[in-house]
Amino acid sequence: MGGNSKTTQLLAVVAAFGLLLTSGCATDGTVSSQKIQAGEKAITDAKKGNASVNAPAELNAAEENLSKAREAQAKKEYEKAARLAERASIDAEFARTKATMEKAKKPVVEMQKNIEVMRQEIERLSKQ
Repeated sequence: MGGNSKTTQLLAVVAAFGLLLTSGCATDGTVSSQKIQAGEKAITDAKKGNASVNAPAELNAAEENLSKAREAQAKKEYEKAARLAERASIDAEFARTKATMEKAKKPVVEMQKNIEVMRQEIERLSKQ
């Protein structure tokens, strides 16, 4: 039940990764600038989705790649900048997805704990 949803989300991230990898190379600063902007938006979206709390390592990876992309852009290494910006977008999307999954898991874990407490109480009462 929950596994299918997780699998679907992970497949979506992998598909996005594949699309980004197969996109064209940046021959000037325009394409890399657009990809950097897309990376910035993906990181902003990940932060809004609580990735800072639930997927900090993945979010940090996205931010590092975006920083490296900006550096490459400043050096006019446009293809490198575009590639790093794509990685930043992918890492940010993964962070957002992981944060969403972690957030969804918390109520399930809490419910499982409550069920176990209820079972123990029923067992205790049945022994009286």
